[in-house]
Amino acid sequence: MRISTAQIFGSGIDTLQRQQADLLRTQQQMASGKRLLTPADDPAAAVQALQLHDRVASVEQYARNAEHARTRLGQEEAVLGTMADSLHRVRELAVQAANGTQTDESRQAIARELRQISAGLLDAANSRAAGGEHLFAGYRSGSPPFLRGPDGSVEYRGDRGQREVLLSSDSSVAVGDSGAELMTIPRGNGSFTVTPDAANAGTGRVAGADLVDPAAFTREPYTLAIVGADAYEILDAGNNVVAAGAYASGQGVDFGGMRIVLEGTPADGGTFAIEPAGATSLFAVVDELAAALETPAADAADRAIRTHRIGTALLDIDQAIGRVLDLRADVGARMNRIDGQAELNADQSLTLETALSAVEDLDYAEAVSRFHLQQTALQVAQQTYAQTARLSLFDWLR
Repeated sequence: MRISTAQIFGSGIDTLQRQQADLLRTQQQMASGKRLLTPADDPAAAVQALQLHDRVASVEQYARNAEHARTRLGQEEAVLGTMADSLHRVRELAVQAANGTQTDESRQAIARELRQISAGLLDAANSRAAGGEHLFAGYRSGSPPFLRGPDGSVEYRGDRGQREVLLSSDSSVAVGDSGAELMTIPRGNGSFTVTPDAANAGTGRVAGADLVDPAAFTREPYTLAIVGADAYEILDAGNNVVAAGAYASGQGVDFGGMRIVLEGTPADGGTFAIEPAGATSLFAVVDELAAALETPAADAADRAIRTHRIGTALLDIDQAIGRVLDLRADVGARMNRIDGQAELNADQSLTLETALSAVEDLDYAEAVSRFHLQQTALQVAQQTYAQTARLSLFDWLR
């Protein structure tokens, strides 16, 4: 077999270039810390690495979502806490105003503080999140959800939507609450209300109203009418007498699963409307109490009406406080859920990173040994090529 000088030179160069390429690849692996530099290095491992990278990126996005949700719910929880504190102050003022030693002037001073608290509640309800969105507007978060109209009443302009963020592929959490919840506070005891007619001339007032038998409660409107000095009648919507009995101050009137306690001396012909409990708003509760305190009482009948309105306001305030605290507790539960899911995501991220490292990370001990071996092989090849290059016929002819 004939071997030409060109073949010897070409083979030597090919060997040197191949060994230099292997050495360069090892250097790149050591510099990057990655075993896989291109998909051609290990196609199966490269596919697996891409899948793991996608899953790691997803978990990282879920972690950012959780942080965003935690921050937004933390702001909402703080606002609800402020509103609860304000409502507790309203309750304190209502109890203070109910004291018989208060004068019309002192009650008007209390009313002025209540008006300021109402304005503060409105500002709190229109609070914005860090991104500028209103917390209690639902999906309509670009504009203030609560507006006070020309008549002084507060209207809700948002909707009942709740924004949600993903915490994992199959888990999401609401990051806001609709302000409609603050506009639907049940009145009184939550089942029915008893309201004296504004024209009543006596001093009769409602001292208590409780639902004692839910099964017998019909949710129909009735009228409790005082007949004479010591008797009452219950009339239905058609003014038909459906019950009657003797009246005594402080004694309960039981009818249709309800127990109504009247105090004072109501005048003959005085009436009290018994109606299913409707709904009011957080702001109306405070505003109505302020209006009751701003109205001076000219006689005992007016004072009885005012006392009733204050007592009714106390019931409504308790309902409002309960609604705000329920919302706050729900927000706290969601924050706990976010924390739990964040821990699961962190564990999953660690597992995925470990699996990804096993697929694509470089074994430095093996790479260093291989680098030195390739470096030695290249040096030997270079020396061999230098010696072989001298084996030329022309060198012997000289």
